[in-house]
Amino acid sequence: MRVRVCKPCAWMAQLVIAAAIGGCDSDDANVFAPPPPPEVIVATPLVRDVVDYLTYTGVIEASETVELRARVQGFLESVNFQPGQRVKTGDILFVIDKSQYQNMVDQAEAAVRSQEAALIGAENDATMARELADQRAGPEIDAVIKAAKRDSIKADLAQAQAELAEARLNLEYCDVIAPIDGRVTENYVDVGNLVGRSETTLLAKIVQATPAYVPIDASESDVLAVRRAREQSGAAATVEPGQIAPGQWRPCELALADETDYKVAGQVDYVDPALNPDTGTLRVRTRFENANETLLPGLFARIRFPMSSQQAMLVPDAALLSDQRGRFAMVVNAEDTVEVRRVSIGVLDGSMRVVTEGLEPDDRVIVLGVLKARPGAKVNPKMQEAAESR
Repeated sequence: MRVRVCKPCAWMAQLVIAAAIGGCDSDDANVFAPPPPPEVIVATPLVRDVVDYLTYTGVIEASETVELRARVQGFLESVNFQPGQRVKTGDILFVIDKSQYQNMVDQAEAAVRSQEAALIGAENDATMARELADQRAGPEIDAVIKAAKRDSIKADLAQAQAELAEARLNLEYCDVIAPIDGRVTENYVDVGNLVGRSETTLLAKIVQATPAYVPIDASESDVLAVRRAREQSGAAATVEPGQIAPGQWRPCELALADETDYKVAGQVDYVDPALNPDTGTLRVRTRFENANETLLPGLFARIRFPMSSQQAMLVPDAALLSDQRGRFAMVVNAEDTVEVRRVSIGVLDGSMRVVTEGLEPDDRVIVLGVLKARPGAKVNPKMQEAAESR
């Protein structure tokens, strides 16, 4: 069968074929151009002295806490402080009604005076009876009886004096005084209430937080490491536990929960003489003067002890990646190719991490743009400014 093609259609087909043939011969053919290597920021490890620390956590405790209790029974007459106020030793904080105890003192004083007068007469009678008996002018039995009466009155006088002392002591207990310096809590009993009826009623507490203590529980491994270091230095025989030299306690530093820097300086002031076998730890108490009272008892705190200083290499901790095999760094070699370096790490010093193995001082470690880098791929490294790398 013959197919007829119109002239306009034939002309268009020829034009398309010619354009296709001409396009294949053009010099402007599309050629694939690979993208440029990704830009990364690199830095060499920082080499400087680094202090090794032992770090623990603990809770701040007051150096002294005293409960104020009613030691005698009576109605509370006055409260002489504002809750939270700082008080000093000897301040009268509570007053209990004294009337009945003043009467007891008066009665005891009268009893003492009565016994003293009776003793004077008994001593005179005993002396006279003895003189008469010695001169055979009176019976011996009379001298013995009067001497016994004198001794009995002496005993009664001693008892009366003891009762007077107790009455005076109870009268003094009506004034509840501060036994230490510190801050007093709110009063737990209001004026007009009967206190000390069946037990020593708790009236308030005084908390002394200057100085403040933070006890920590040191692990057995850390305790052994410190003791071995003391033995190697030859100081084990002359230095007490918790000290770095005779009479010089080991220093420490404290940071609160919202702080990154350890701003408060303190020292160890007590070490338990025995390890706790249940926990495998040794109780160590640290002391902070806390003159401005910023360390509130009950607050959580981090404590670190500077141990030794040594030169080390540091890189930003964020530049070290991790997988199932451990930590590693991405390093750019001389050909600007990315390499993976397995590293062993040490302590964290701020934002920098100590690297003990796996890097050299002149290695170019990728610190920014790590996600752009692929092992074996080319990159465009830019050296980080020295100030930034710190």
